[in-house]
Amino acid sequence: MGNENKEKSQVYRELLIFALGELICLALMLGIFALLGRLDGKVLLGGAIGALLAVGNYFLMAVGVFRAAEKAQQGDVQGGQRVMSLSMLGRYLFLILVLVAGAKSGLCNVIAMLVPLVLTRVLIMIGEFFRKKDG
Repeated sequence: MGNENKEKSQVYRELLIFALGELICLALMLGIFALLGRLDGKVLLGGAIGALLAVGNYFLMAVGVFRAAEKAQQGDVQGGQRVMSLSMLGRYLFLILVLVAGAKSGLCNVIAMLVPLVLTRVLIMIGEFFRKKDG
């Protein structure tokens, strides 16, 4: 039970670091929009939605990995693979649905919604670079 709590706290720690990275990137993006004279309510809303989607997607990915690992430890490797596949499919469908709705509504700047999602990979790579190596 202690190991499970340690793993959960590690997930929450990484989520917090990721969310702070997204917040910094969001601030930089909004600063660039402001410098270009393009900062408006649509950019703010699009950026907020994109950043929330990125953090939510990262969290749900971590939960999916945690559940898949639990299944694999219980000997159900195929069940773990199913959990990962369904998690990815569900997350991607939700992202597409929200992005299309935001774009079609005209309430959001599409670029501002997409930039935080594109930066997710960069933030994960930066996090990997700075992660402590155990052992």
